[in-house]
Amino acid sequence: MQRNTLKHRILITGGAGFIGGHLARALVASGEEVTVLDDLRVPPMISPEGTGKFLEKPVLELEESDLSDVRLVYHLASHKSVPRSFKQPLDYLDNVDSGRHLLALCTSVGVPKVVVGSTCEVYGQADTLPTPESSPLSPRSPYAASKVGLEMVAGAHQRASVAPEVGIVRFFNVYGPGERPDALVPRLCANLLTRNELPVEGDGEQRRDFTYITDVVDKLVALANRPLPSVVNFGSGQSLSVNDVIRILQATSPTAEVARKQPRPNEITEFRADTALQTRQIGERSGGIAIEEGIRLTLEWWQSRDLDDICQRIFQEEGAD
Repeated sequence: MQRNTLKHRILITGGAGFIGGHLARALVASGEEVTVLDDLRVPPMISPEGTGKFLEKPVLELEESDLSDVRLVYHLASHKSVPRSFKQPLDYLDNVDSGRHLLALCTSVGVPKVVVGSTCEVYGQADTLPTPESSPLSPRSPYAASKVGLEMVAGAHQRASVAPEVGIVRFFNVYGPGERPDALVPRLCANLLTRNELPVEGDGEQRRDFTYITDVVDKLVALANRPLPSVVNFGSGQSLSVNDVIRILQATSPTAEVARKQPRPNEITEFRADTALQTRQIGERSGGIAIEEGIRLTLEWWQSRDLDDICQRIFQEEGAD
């Protein structure tokens, strides 16, 4: 990887989180100098140890000196719970304001490149499946609306005459070890181990586009060496229903009971990424993790954890929601 002799560091906001932590460890292992920024408002599932230099503060407290020798920023810090955003919508304005502050600083100090993390939730109930990047944005939650706002801020910097090279990545359903049980796969794994129960919201026929965390990290690292697209989907291009995921887990735990829960407000029937642009930008990625293998690896990671800690994590998520 070629480096600017004056700007050599990589900064990852939200670097103690799920995607950010895995990305930081992969970059450090490859020899990169990495700084992780995280305010630790949410206790990380995996210790930040091994992720590089650590700055414990929110994005809004970043200063120009924190970015003086940074050549690439991955902006992954975010409030991310869809259900919680309906109860605490004003908290999600931070997703927009933090992005505004970060991009203004990057412009001021001359950071060359910024990757901004967004989400498939911005599409809402898409008219086209698989969904290309050109599809209209129709957010159906305060969380998704905050990400649309963040994208609008990033888009303004993309059009500015003096600004970093800014690219937006719309993540579809990323899963794997280290994800909090506010997301589908870890919630199922955690409840399976503590209650022998598989909670399903609604009828379970809602479909999602799943990608294992190491495959997503591989794509994020690949972006560092290429011109950034203005916006790109990161997904598999395939979808499975929640009931499909349940069946995979029941194959290993046939006595587990399915517990039907109330459907989420404004539930999306299906997310499925059009991956044509992703392939053009970073090429075909070989050796991806199949869903059955990814779920097995995720469940094994949860099995390696202390049972009391798992119970506490579930309690925290259920109490927050």
